[in-house]
Amino acid sequence: MTKIQGVNLALRALLELGIVIALAVWGYQMGEGLSMKILLGIMVPVLGFGFWGAVDFHQTGRPAEPLRLFEELIISGLAAVAFYVAGQHALGWILGSLSIVYHVLVYLSGERLLKNS
Repeated sequence: MTKIQGVNLALRALLELGIVIALAVWGYQMGEGLSMKILLGIMVPVLGFGFWGAVDFHQTGRPAEPLRLFEELIISGLAAVAFYVAGQHALGWILGSLSIVYHVLVYLSGERLLKNS
């Protein structure tokens, strides 16, 4: 593993963790009453990652990579907005910036989001 691949792997882990936390925080804040807050705090990230995992672009052929990039930017963008709406403005900006940096580095390093496409 090269140094840039290691950095990308760490950025990917931070990005995914940030997305989970952002969706959980937003879900928690949208609920009324403790039980609904906890339920939404758990279910919103589960649904978000369920959607992310349910879409398989490998079957689409040539447009698979751009479609995956679009999907990842939409999901990370929505998570950044979720932080922002939940009152965590700095975290929203950080998560959005982290997503952009990560995706730029993926392509600058010659990597791809879909390894088997």
